[in-house]
Order: sequence, then C-alpha cells, then structure tokens
Amino acid sequence: MPTVSVHAPGAGEDSWKDLWNRLTSNAGLGFLNWPTNIDADDLIWLHATTAFRRDDRWWAEFNASFFHHASGQHKANVVAEVASAIGLTDDDKETRDLVAKRVELFLRKTIVGRKLNVQIQHGGVVPLPPSGSSGISAKELPIPFTSTPPEPSSIVKLSALLPPGFKTGPIETDMKLVEPEGWAVISDIDDTVKVTHTLSFKDLLLHTFAEPPCPTPGFPDFYKHLDQVLDQPAWFYISASPYNLYPFLLAFLRTFYPYGEPILRDMSWMSVAGLAASVSTGTREYKTMEMRRLVGQWLPQRRYICIGDSTQTDPEAYAEIFKAFPGAIKAIWIRVVTGVSPAEEAKKNSADRFEKAFDGIPKEIWKTFHDVAELAGLAEGLKL
Repeated sequence: MPTVSVHAPGAGEDSWKDLWNRLTSNAGLGFLNWPTNIDADDLIWLHATTAFRRDDRWWAEFNASFFHHASGQHKANVVAEVASAIGLTDDDKETRDLVAKRVELFLRKTIVGRKLNVQIQHGGVVPLPPSGSSGISAKELPIPFTSTPPEPSSIVKLSALLPPGFKTGPIETDMKLVEPEGWAVISDIDDTVKVTHTLSFKDLLLHTFAEPPCPTPGFPDFYKHLDQVLDQPAWFYISASPYNLYPFLLAFLRTFYPYGEPILRDMSWMSVAGLAASVSTGTREYKTMEMRRLVGQWLPQRRYICIGDSTQTDPEAYAEIFKAFPGAIKAIWIRVVTGVSPAEEAKKNSADRFEKAFDGIPKEIWKTFHDVAELAGLAEGLKL
C-alpha cells in the first residue's frame, strides 16, 4: 500500500531561499527560482501514478508535494470554527482530536523550489523538477527501467531518495503499468463513491473533519464487480478536492475500491473555507482538463466509463469529453444525490438540467440513477 510520511508537530518556516522561490513563483517568475535540496524536517508526499506507453517506452507523470511539517497557524482557532459550524460539544474530546488532526492537512505551508530524486523499482533514478507555487513537483517523464519491464498490470514501487538525517521515512508509493488497450473507468469521489454532502457546508465539514470516511452504499461491491467484468480496467479517481486531502483520500480509496490513481486539485488553500471553494469553483474546467490528458494523451485507445454525481458539474464535464473524443466514452452514469439540500437539489437534479447537459449524446450512452443497484447488468451489456 502506498505510504506517506507523517511528522510530529513543530515549527516550519521558509528559509530565505524558500521565501525567494515563493515570491518569484507568485509573481509568475518561476524561472528565477533557486532549487533547494530536501531538508531533514520536510514533509513529503509521493503520489501514486499510472505508467502508460508512448513511442515504445513507458512513461508516467511523477508527482510529489512538499510542506513544512507543522507550519499551520492558529490551529486551535480553526478547530473551534469547525466545531461551532458542525455543533460539536466541548466534552466530545475524541471528535475534537480527529478534527484537529484533519485540520492540520489544510494549515501546512507549502514549500516552493524543492527538488527530489525518485528511485524506480527495477529501474534507475528519475529527477523531479523543483516544486512550483502550489508546492507540487509534477512532470511526465520516461521511466528508466534497467531490466526487462515488469508485466503489464504490475505494480512498481517508487521510493524517494532522502538525505542522511531525514527524520521520517521511507517515503514510497506505487505505480501501475497500464497497456494501451482495454477498458478504463473515470470516477468522481465526493458524493459518488464517498459520502460528503458537498451541497451542505455543515455536512461537508462534518464528513471531512469529524467522521471516518464512509463509502456510498453499494458502491464498493459494484466497483469490485465492475473491475471483474471489465477485466481489471485502469481506474482513475478524479476529485475537485484540494490535494491537502491526498493522504486521507488515498487511504479511503485503497480500503474500499479497486486500485487506481487519485487525481486531486493542484491547490493548497491553507484554510477550511478553501475546501468549499475547491469543490464548487471551476470544477468543470478542472475535470475536463484532467480527462483530456487521460483520454487524449495517456490512454487514447482505451474505452471509457465515466461515473459521477449531480452535485457539481460531472454531467457537463463528461458530456464535453464525450464530444471531444468521439467513440472513446462508452457510458456515462450519474448518481442523483438527494436528502442534503432540497433547494439546491431542485436545480441540480432537474430533468431539464440533464437533457441540456447531454444534448446531442445518444440516450443509450448516459443514465441517471439514485441507487447503484439500478446499474446492474449494464457493464455486462458493454462487453457484448
């Protein structure tokens, strides 16, 4: 299982080089960054990824994110803010401790300009570019296998090369090798496979900060069935949630769902209010951008099923990708979310909304559903 490092609380601050990198990146002058080496106190997440073939070589997008390990300010105030919003009592210490732990994910300060080398199992070392303004280092790179690459569908370990004295390690993750042909599933996370209730700010805070993550009823078994029927497709879980939640969502997906790559928004809000903004602002543009890479560049020969819900812009985003890549998307299934915010649901779940979103798309391609049991047999039909 992929792992991420966790540091004990401490004080993390920008060095003068870190500060210079932050200022130049925020000014759009990232080319003036001064790349810096890993510090012993850094918090580093190495993200799981998918390897694909291009020009007879294996490639992957490598991602790592960098934080000062406990640099958040005013954590007690933020915990109190969340507790007040969800109606948490003062004597519920267990829940308050959970809220405090989750809040830390949002308050850590990113580090700009950090560089990292990654060791590939059965291969050489990949040097990642310095982290950008969001604290993320991301780049598509060829994979330097030094021996015969593992069989397709194999999972390869990636390991961060850390300096002597690094306080927490090892830092590892997984990379799955995916052949060009076959099936792929693109799935939303919040309110599709995970109970989040994004239409209610109170419920959003409750499910994100104060409760163990809960899968949407019926979805784990259905996704397991889908994985079997489609002969272990490539799985991608795309969420508009900020990548502050990466360890939290990765552990959730690995517990309940088929192995796949989580793709989260390349933003670090450093605030609780930023969570609501992330899941409600620019979601269509973000998701279509990510799917254009998957369908158009990484795995253009695969056949896709897109699964989402009605709370955000999944219908519109999936419809856009269907039209952009004729013949690639074989099914679009949208969960109709109810029981959270009647006023919002009246708009989000209207027949007019779906008809407009899927205008020009054959009716046999898309389906809305309330219970995942309504999708029984559809995967088998796609295999015919």
